[in-house]
Parts: sequence; C-alpha cells; structure tokens
Amino acid sequence: MGQAFNDTFNNADPCANNARNTGLVVGALAGALIGAKLGNKDKGAVLAGALIGSAAGGLIGADIDQRRCELAKVARQYDLQMSFAAVASNGAVVSDAELNGAGNADAIKKNAIGHIVSLQDGSAQGGHFESNSAVLTRRAEQYFSAIADVYNLEKSTRGAQASNAGRKLLLVGHTDDTGSSAMNADLSERRARAVAEYLERRGIPREQVYYQGAGEVYPVADNHSETGRLQNRRVDIVELSNGESFSKYLEARRPNYQYYRGTPADTVPARETAQRVAARPAAATPPRPAARRSAVPTTRPQADKPVAAAARTSPAVPPGNRTPAITAATATMAHAVPLKVVGKSLDFGGTPLLETKLAASGVGAVQQKRPLFSLISTAYASDSPVVSECTQDRPRVSGAVKALKDGATYRVNEHVPGLYGKTWTQRVNGHQVVINKVAVLASEASLAQFPELKVYASYDPASNRNPKPDVSLRPEVNTYLGEGGILYRIFTNGAAGMQCIDILYSRQGGVAAKDGNIVYAHDKQLYVSPFKPVIAN
Repeated sequence: MGQAFNDTFNNADPCANNARNTGLVVGALAGALIGAKLGNKDKGAVLAGALIGSAAGGLIGADIDQRRCELAKVARQYDLQMSFAAVASNGAVVSDAELNGAGNADAIKKNAIGHIVSLQDGSAQGGHFESNSAVLTRRAEQYFSAIADVYNLEKSTRGAQASNAGRKLLLVGHTDDTGSSAMNADLSERRARAVAEYLERRGIPREQVYYQGAGEVYPVADNHSETGRLQNRRVDIVELSNGESFSKYLEARRPNYQYYRGTPADTVPARETAQRVAARPAAATPPRPAARRSAVPTTRPQADKPVAAAARTSPAVPPGNRTPAITAATATMAHAVPLKVVGKSLDFGGTPLLETKLAASGVGAVQQKRPLFSLISTAYASDSPVVSECTQDRPRVSGAVKALKDGATYRVNEHVPGLYGKTWTQRVNGHQVVINKVAVLASEASLAQFPELKVYASYDPASNRNPKPDVSLRPEVNTYLGEGGILYRIFTNGAAGMQCIDILYSRQGGVAAKDGNIVYAHDKQLYVSPFKPVIAN
C-alpha cells in the first residue's frame, strides 16, 4: 500500500504524474465540498462537483508534471546537472530531496506557490558561458532554447496561458565564494540577464521575466571543497504563480550561513589564537592613556557633520594589565594577513580584543533557510566565527532583483523603523563617529544602500563648528538577522586603524542601537571599543 501510494503521489521520477494525481484528488475533494454546498448534499450534485474539481485539479497538476518531465529530458539530452524544488505556501524552498518520503509532502505540493529548477553544466564540454564573460556558449544556447520552449506558454498544449498570465520568472545567477565578491555579483548579474534575454527571444513575455546576480550570498553547499563550489556555481529558474507569490518567495529567502567561509578561508579566529598566546608567559602590556572625556557639543547637528550623541567613553586599560593584547604578529597568525592601517591610526580608548565581549554575540543564532519540518517556525543557524567576529568576515555582495522590461529594481518590503536613511552617531574617546544613510529592509534585514562613514578626530564643537572629517568612506556592509536583533557590520579596511564596526540594532528599530563595537589597531595591537550610536536629531 505504501509503495503504491509513493508511486502514485511521490514518485522520484520527474516524468511521473505526482502533481497530476495530487491535483486530481485535491480537486475532487474541493469540488465535492462545493457540490455539497450548492446541492444541499444531494448525491448527484456532490458527484458532479467532484468530477468538475477533478478535471480542474488534474489540469493544473498535469501542467507542473509535464514541465518537470520535459526539463528532465533536456537535462539528460545535454548532460546537465538539474535539480528541482517547490516553493511552499509561506515562500520557503523545499527541495525534492527534502520532500522525498516526507509525511506532509502532499500538503506542501498541494499548496505550493512556485517551482525552482537549479541548473549546472556538469559535462566536460564547458559551462554555460564563455570564460569570464556573459556570452552563452553555442551548446548553452541549444539547451537554453529547449528550456525556454518548456516555459513558453504559447507552445503549451494544455491551454494554461490564461491561468498563468500573472506568473513571474526569475533568473538568478550564483557563484562560489572565490575571488572578489563584488566582481562575482556583477558577473552573475550580467549572466542572469543574458539568460533572461535569451528566454525572451524564445517567446517568453518580457514583462514576466526578472533577473538577479546573487553572487556568493546564497550557497547551497560547502565552499571548502571543489564539489561544493561546483554546486554553488549555478543558474536558478524560479517560476512563481503571481506577483504576491513572487514577493512572498523573495521575502522568505535566507542564506545558509553555515556555508560561509571567512577571509582568508580556514583561518583560526583571532580570539582563539589570542587565547593560545595568553596561555604562555607574556610581558606586561604597557599602561595606556586615560580616555578623554568629550564635551557636549553646543551646536545643532546636521546630517553630515558631527552631532551630539550620548557621549560614551571606554575605560582605559588598567596600569599593569598583564593580559596579552593581540599584537601584529598574533593577528598575522589569526588572519594570515597583517593588520590594516590606512592613514594615522586613532585611539578609541578600547580594551584588548581577548578580554572584550563582542557586540555580535548579542545577535544570537542567525536566521537562515528553513528546514523542511520547520516551515512554519523560524530556523536559526548555530553561531559561527564568520558571524561572531567581524575580523573573520568579509563583504558579500548580491545584486538586486531587476525587471527585464526596464531594469527597475523590484522592491518587496519596507525599511526597519529608524533604518531608512537616517544618520547615527556617537562620540568615542573624543572622536565623533558618524554613519549617514543607514538603510535596512525589514523582512530579510537586507542592505538597502551603502552608508557614509565619517570620523572627526578629537572633535571639539566649541572651537570648530565646521570641521572636515579625518575619515570619509563609503564602506561595504553585511547584515545578519538573528534572534537578538539585526547585526549591521561595516568593513572599514584599516581607515585610521579601524578594522571593522559592528552595530546591533533592534528588529523593531528605535532611536538607539542595542550594542556595538569598533575593532581597531593601535600601537600594533588589536583593541575593541564600545560603540552604541543613536539617531541624530
């Protein structure tokens, strides 16, 4: 009985009639209920309703079955690595492998709002594109022509065009995490657009097609191995039933953070290395100057100038402190690269990294892709050095979802309250740190735009009302959505000795950050200073 059920409704063969059979049953049940209601439970009305429902459900299901079967045939013909997934009713992606043998597979399939085909070229005849370009190979043109014909509703023999008029097709280019993240995102976008344009030339309506260069941000496998990196180099074709389903899918997307590698890959976290060094005899750390207390500015702040903000100083390292700091040599052991210092380094009055609790710990476990059996509840990834220490992370760039018809960015959600282009600031050991244009989208806590970072060294508003910033950057930023809030991570690339800045915001926004810190190099050592900016009024 169980085997017969699987063969009928959950067969692993893409050319089996799973969706059609499920559609028939679901349609029959729905039709019977309608017939009972209309016919006052008359047996004839119930039977008629069931027959009508079966026909409708079978038609919709058969269209899905046919598409999967035809795509599987293309994959076999051209020796392509192709995998399938459903988009569940809450926008979560559920792979065929996850569905196989699942007790609730029928319910997921019945309520699915979309379908995803992930495509790799595993043959020895080359990939989808010419090397380092967005030009399709001759062979790729052939199989993308065949794939486009599968999605071309005008060529469908089942008359599904009217019912699918509002559908959306999204072409997503993905890369592994080797090389420049920004260049990967740019190349993957150009490649995704090239495929989108090719599908349009094969008859797919332009207004239905979207594209995105996701770069390395959404890995599906471990980047430590070549096999995993090959899996991550892929093109996804995402088909959604309508605009509402499209938005729901985009809002539900989460990276698999456990597949993120640090920079450089496979290094020991700085804290772990420091702990090893701390176990050895060490010379006393020289006393550091006391932190300078900042005066309260008397002028009204402007968006791009130093502002009065809950001035906060960090205690100096006590004289005679014998805890070894992270030295340049230690940092080299931890990161395989020297500490970056660009320009004159500033002292933010912090404490050695080893003895400081980092603000990133407050974000808790970060939200990631929902597993199969947690489609309703949120899933969180366990802590990792990449997320918990900004010195182990690196910028990861993903392009926006864009419409093929005009290149416009597809917006699906609103900003987090307070994180919609506002200016945040705080005085740290006498230095005014200002971050303009902080903007984060609500659902995925994704970056809406790059901010502006300005630092005014030894700022005294009484003597200098119009100062020039000692540091002025347009830095790259990673964001992470966790149980404890939104981690806003700024990569400062050694400016004034700053290695990186973490700010922990509430998921509900607000006017003050929950926590934060600046990691910086000073006197060839690595220190951490608290940083809890507030919105400039």
